[in-house]
Amino acid sequence: MMGLTELFKKKDSGMSVPMVAALLLILLMLFCAMYEYLRVVSIVMQLDQAVEQSVQGVAIENWDEVYQGVREGYAGTYTKAELTDDWEEVMNREQILAQMKKMIEFKVAGNTWVKEDDAGNVLFSLKPRDTTVKITNTQLAAAEGDALTVETTNTITVPWRFLGAMFNAPPIVVERVTVSGYTPKF
Repeated sequence: MMGLTELFKKKDSGMSVPMVAALLLILLMLFCAMYEYLRVVSIVMQLDQAVEQSVQGVAIENWDEVYQGVREGYAGTYTKAELTDDWEEVMNREQILAQMKKMIEFKVAGNTWVKEDDAGNVLFSLKPRDTTVKITNTQLAAAEGDALTVETTNTITVPWRFLGAMFNAPPIVVERVTVSGYTPKF
């Protein structure tokens, strides 16, 4: 640090101009990197919230089957079919993905869901076939407060805002695991 201050104190009047320009360029790069990081974090957080709300929405839509299973101790996502006497899923991957697609308002591009901003720039994309959903029922004779949990794994692709335009950099790929729980409030 002392060497840097000594460099600024030199008597040459033109020496500080290139130094200030270099410092401003470094600061600009740091701000761009911080912006990209915060943008990716906010996108991932928004997707996490959408997944949680999707799970809650599907659980609320099927509250009579889900609640009974949670209250009675097991089979929170299954119900007995009247005609075939088999167990049928009440909550499944397709329902959660459909709810999430409706909430985020994705555009479909082939087998990829794309979220765009108002200007038409791609914010992020998601491949629903790569999304895994693991539904874990409560244990038999579950204790009070045990929840039906749904663990989803999404692979999110976020294009660079600055770096991609300048250097044709590959997009950021984030694999995100979101765990949501459903406990009825009764």
